[in-house]
Amino acid sequence: MKKNIFSVIITALTVINVVLTAVMFFVMLPTFQKTNTLITQVASVLNLELDGDAAADPDANYSFQDMKPITVDFGDKDATFNMETGADGKEHYALLSGYNLYLNEKADDYDDISKMLTEDQTQITGIITNVIQSHTSEDGEQAVIEKEALEKIQELLDSKVAVKLNLNGYVRQ
Repeated sequence: MKKNIFSVIITALTVINVVLTAVMFFVMLPTFQKTNTLITQVASVLNLELDGDAAADPDANYSFQDMKPITVDFGDKDATFNMETGADGKEHYALLSGYNLYLNEKADDYDDISKMLTEDQTQITGIITNVIQSHTSEDGEQAVIEKEALEKIQELLDSKVAVKLNLNGYVRQ
């Protein structure tokens, strides 16, 4: 009789274990799915950030051969810009000997914008000047200045025809 009671208790405990496992599975499954979705979204955002700086317009379909530069050279005298006062409280300066603005030749509005920019580069030079002057010596790295200035140039032109900006002889002190 003892063996029979143990068999009934073990069978009852096994059935209870299966039922509780099934309940736990159906209760926890939506939570696991939400967590999996969240992890997938975070991973995709991180992946986009790693690839996001490759070009100014990642959707643009252009190659190196399609990029035509507009070169502005300040001549023998480098342009000197006052930078924002840094944490040390001292005045800092940046030097620039010129810049290259690369345009996508396959863009629809390339002809209009390239003609406008070759005739008058003062607005582009003004944007670059303002961006340099808005930074301190600590945060005014060349890549930061180029990226921010390019975004402002694209905003001014209301076009993504400008795809890259290179500052020539950029030095900060």
